[in-house]
Amino acid sequence: MTRPPDSLKRIAALKRIVLIGFSATGKSAVAPALAASLGWRALDLDVLIEERDGRSVPDIFAQDGEHAFRAIEREAVRAGAAEAGVVIAAGGGAWLDAESRGLLADGGFVVALEARLDTILARHTGAELGRPDARPLLAGADSVARVQLLKARRQPFYALADATVHTDETAVGAVVEEIRQALDRNAARALASRSRLHGMVEGPGVASTAPPDFGADVACTVDVGGDGSVAAYPVYCRWGLLARLPALLDAVGLRGRVFVISDETVRGLYAEPVVAGLRESGRPASLRAVPPGETSKSLEQLERLYAWLAEERAERDDTVLALGGGVVTDLAGTVAATYLRGMPLVHVPTTLLGMVDAAIGGKVAVDLPAGKNLVGAFYQPRAVVADVATLATLPSRELRAGYAEVIKHAFIRDAAMLDELERDAETLLAINDAGADAARERAVALIARNMAIKAAVVSVDEREGDLRMILNYGHTIGHAIEAVTGYGRFRHGEAVAIGLMGAARIAERVGLIDSAIVERHRRILQRFGLPIAMPDGDAVPVDALLEAILSDKKVVEGQSRWVLLESVGSPVVREDVPEAVVREVLGELVGAPARA
Repeated sequence: MTRPPDSLKRIAALKRIVLIGFSATGKSAVAPALAASLGWRALDLDVLIEERDGRSVPDIFAQDGEHAFRAIEREAVRAGAAEAGVVIAAGGGAWLDAESRGLLADGGFVVALEARLDTILARHTGAELGRPDARPLLAGADSVARVQLLKARRQPFYALADATVHTDETAVGAVVEEIRQALDRNAARALASRSRLHGMVEGPGVASTAPPDFGADVACTVDVGGDGSVAAYPVYCRWGLLARLPALLDAVGLRGRVFVISDETVRGLYAEPVVAGLRESGRPASLRAVPPGETSKSLEQLERLYAWLAEERAERDDTVLALGGGVVTDLAGTVAATYLRGMPLVHVPTTLLGMVDAAIGGKVAVDLPAGKNLVGAFYQPRAVVADVATLATLPSRELRAGYAEVIKHAFIRDAAMLDELERDAETLLAINDAGADAARERAVALIARNMAIKAAVVSVDEREGDLRMILNYGHTIGHAIEAVTGYGRFRHGEAVAIGLMGAARIAERVGLIDSAIVERHRRILQRFGLPIAMPDGDAVPVDALLEAILSDKKVVEGQSRWVLLESVGSPVVREDVPEAVVREVLGELVGAPARA
C-alpha cells in the first residue's frame, strides 16, 4: 500500500481530503482508490447516512422530505469531520450547507470533481435516470433539464474548492494521481491561508434545491440575496446563443421592449442581426451604438443615451440589452441602473473580458478624468448571455487582452487552471483559426469555469466589502496606467497584465512570495502575448501613476489597499506596502523614474 507523500506528512493540520462535486462525477469511485494510495480510509457520506438511518437515501427523501434528509446529512458531516486520515466522498448537495463547508474544510483539503453534462448524463443512463429509486433530486419528468439546472445552481459552490480535477475521459488511477499532485503542490498553502476558510464558510449562501427553470446552457447562477436587486440570475455560456436571445429573454421573465446598446464595431457584426431577430420574434427593439473604446465610458455618452431613451419613451418594464465588450457593459449597465431609477438589464458580452469579468457581478460605471470607474453603481442584470461564437471575430489583440482576466482568476483562485493556461496557451489562442473545433470546445469550458469563479465570489460579496476585493488583483496599477495614458493606449487586459506583474514584484519585495512565482507570472503572461511592462517609448512619470493610484476607488482614508499573493490561490489585502517599494516597482514597469 502506498504511503502519503512526504510533503503531506509535514502538514500537521491536514486531517482529511474531501471530494465534492455533482452526482456522477466520480466521488464514490475515486475516494477508495485515493485512500488506498495514501494508506488512509475512505468514507462515503451517503453510505454513512444509510447505515445510520437504516433506509436508503431515496427512501429518506420520499418518506421524510429533503429538509429532514439535510438534517441527517449534517450529522453525517459532523461525524466524518471528526475523523482523521480519511478521504470523504460528500454527497452532491452536502457542500451547499455553510456549516458543513466549515466542518469539512477546517483541516481538510477540498477537491472538486468536475465532468461535462454529457458525461454525467451518460453515467446516469441505464443506471438511475427513469428508475423509481433514482437519486431524489434527479427523479421526475425531464431529468436531463433537471441535471443541467441543478448543476448550474451549484457550480459557484464547487468553485470554492482548493483544487478541481476533471474526470470525463480520465481513468480513476489518473484522477488519483492528479489529486496527489495537487496535494503535494497546494495542501500546505491552502491549510495555512488566513482567508480560505472564511471564504468557504461564507460562500455564495445556501442554494435552493429547486432552482428556477432558466432553460438550457446555464453555466452557473449568481445569487446575491435580496436588497432591492435581483436575487438570482443565470449566466448562459455556449457557442451560438445569439439566435436564441428572444427565448432566453422569455426564460427570465422579460416581456417589454428591448433597447440594445452596442458600439460601432459590433453594430454590423451582431447588434443589427440581434435587433432583427428580436423584431421577427414579435418583440419591439431599438438600437443605439456608441464609438468603440474606453473614451465612451463618459458622462457625455451617458447623457446622450438618457436622451435617446427619453425620446423613445422607455418604460420601467422595458429592457436595456448591453451588446459588446466591457465598455458597453459598463456604460449600458450604468444607464439601466439609473434611468427611471432602474430598468431590467441583460448583458450580452462579445469579448472574452466581458464574458469572464465585466458582465458578471453587477459593477457598472463610467470614468472621470480623475480616474476609472468613479461614477457608477452595483446593479445586477437579469441574465448574462455569453455566445462564445462572437469571439471568432475578435481581433487577436483583444482576445489576448481578455486572457489577462482569466490568468488573474487562476492566480487568485485556481492553481489547476493556471497549470492548464501555462500548458495550453497555444490551443486556447487558436479559437479564431479555421476548423479549430477542439480549441473552441476548450474555450467554452474554460470560460464557464471562470464564470463560476466570478459568480462564487460576487455571490458572497456583492459590494466589494471583503472577499470581492481579491478580484482587483493587478487592477490597482492597471487602472492607474489606463488613467495616465488617457484610456486609449492600452487595452484594459494589457494594463491589467502589467499590473499583475507589478503586484507580483511588490509581493516579492515585501516577503510574501518567492522569485519562482514572480517568474511564473512573467512566463504565463508572455505565453499569451501580454505585456509585462510598458513598451519602450511609452514611459510615463511614476508620480503621475502614484497620483492615479491614490484616486482609485479602493483607497480608504488615503491609504492604498493592495491585493497581493501569499502563494498561488491565496490572495491577501494589504494596506502596509511601503511607498518606496511601490515607487521602485512602478519605475521598473513604466521606465520613467519618479521626481527627486
